[in-house]
Amino acid sequence: MKLKIVCGLLCLLLSGCSNSEKLETIINPITIDITMPKGLPENSYEYIPILMKELNTHWSEFSGKSYIAAQVEQETCYSLTHSKCWSPMAELKTSREYGFGFGQLTITNKFNKFEEVKELHNSLSDWEWNDRYNPQKQLRALVLLDNNIHTKVNWAANGYNRLAFTLASYNGGLQSVRNDSELCRNTENCDYTRWFENVEKTSWKSKTKLTGYGQSFYDINRGYVKNIMTERYIKYRFMD
Repeated sequence: MKLKIVCGLLCLLLSGCSNSEKLETIINPITIDITMPKGLPENSYEYIPILMKELNTHWSEFSGKSYIAAQVEQETCYSLTHSKCWSPMAELKTSREYGFGFGQLTITNKFNKFEEVKELHNSLSDWEWNDRYNPQKQLRALVLLDNNIHTKVNWAANGYNRLAFTLASYNGGLQSVRNDSELCRNTENCDYTRWFENVEKTSWKSKTKLTGYGQSFYDINRGYVKNIMTERYIKYRFMD
């Protein structure tokens, strides 16, 4: 499937697009010309162009777009054919947390990512709760959060490991990853600048299965990075 989309026009068609965003995209539209293969999750054909636009606008120097698409899949797809796969309406509700959207912005009694993300860019500062399912703002929030974390995991050996640390931090918290890296640093034959087979294997995270999740915090976090970087990204390589 070949799509050539001027994202400024796409923005005009999206409900919830603010007047400032409409003006911005009319003046400075970003044209995306990509060929999307068959076999992707159904909803992704609608939202990949928006993700591409947000990446080109807010993280233009990043070359691993396929991994961010894979992250959306990891966050929203119970299966690739599930109705909430690649849907801004995807939600997770448990006794300890509520998460929603492409990036599963999470709210607990300890933190509120929906409020935190508003601090990252002025275009999100007035994002209202009733508009939380806005697909463009959700994808912008995901890109900005990843980019913000990426700038802080600067101890990584190279770009690939830096992305791994970024994803681990997005899922399990930046301080937790810093703590695990320090644990690795003080562990014999463990390279704290590399994720796979190093920091991946050393952690302070609990390995006790959680009620309602079927996995431990450790398993969830390590599986998150592995699934995105070794499996899910493959189908989205056309984006890079």
